[in-house]
Amino acid sequence: MTETAGNRILVLGKIRQIMDCFTVEEPTLSLSAIRQRAGLPESTTQRLVQNLVSEGFLDRDGSGYRIGLGVARWAINATQGLDVIQASRPMLQTLREQTQESSVLYVRWRQYRTVVATARSPRAISRVLEVGTVMPLHLGSAGKVFLAFDEFARQELLTVAPEEALPAELLDQIRTQGWASSFEEREPEVASVSSPVFDHHGNVVAVVGIVAPFSRLNETTAVPGYTEPVVEAAARISSALGFEKIEPS
Repeated sequence: MTETAGNRILVLGKIRQIMDCFTVEEPTLSLSAIRQRAGLPESTTQRLVQNLVSEGFLDRDGSGYRIGLGVARWAINATQGLDVIQASRPMLQTLREQTQESSVLYVRWRQYRTVVATARSPRAISRVLEVGTVMPLHLGSAGKVFLAFDEFARQELLTVAPEEALPAELLDQIRTQGWASSFEEREPEVASVSSPVFDHHGNVVAVVGIVAPFSRLNETTAVPGYTEPVVEAAARISSALGFEKIEPS
C-alpha cells in the first residue's frame, strides 16, 4: 500500500468516526461534541466537518450539525432489496391501473420521507415523483400518515421542529379513517392520498399513496374514488409483509 493510499484510508476512518457520532436520540451535535465523541484533535475535526458539510454528508442545523440529506438519497440504492419495496411493486402497478394516477411508496428517514418506488401515471397530464425525492413530514398526505401512525416520527419532528407539529385532532382523525389527503400543501396544483403500510410486528414501515393534479384529485373527488384503492393497496402490501389486522370483537 502506498503512503498516499494509506493516508486516504486514515482519512476515511476519521470520517467514519465523525459520522458514527450521530444517533437517533441525538441527531444534532455541536462541533465540540463531535470532537469529544470522535476522539480527534480539534483542528482535524473542524477541517473534516467543514469538508463533510461542503460535500453534503453533513448539514448545518443552527449552531450544530446533523447528517446531510444527500446521505438519505444515496441510501435509497441500499433499500432496493428491502421486503417492503419488493412486496409493493405489484400493488403500485395495480393502484396505478385502478386510479390512472401515479402511485408512490415512501419510507421515513428522521423528520423526512423519501420516495423509494413509483409507478407512473399513463395520462399525459400527471404528477410524477422521482425515486430518491426527499420531502418533509409536516407537508403532504404521506407525511401526515407517518405522523399519525408512527410515534417515533412524531417525537423526531417535535425534537427538531416543534413549530411544525400537526394538531392532535387531525392525527386522531387520520388514525380512525386509515388515510390522509392533502391539497396543494407542498406545491401548487398537486394533491395526494396516502395510507400506512405495516410489518408483521404492526410497525409502520412505509406509506403508499397516489399523487395527481388538483383538477382531478380534490376535496370533492378524494372520497371514495381514490381513498378506497389506496387503503386497499396499503392493506395488501401489509398482508404480504405478514401483518394481520385484529378486528374488534
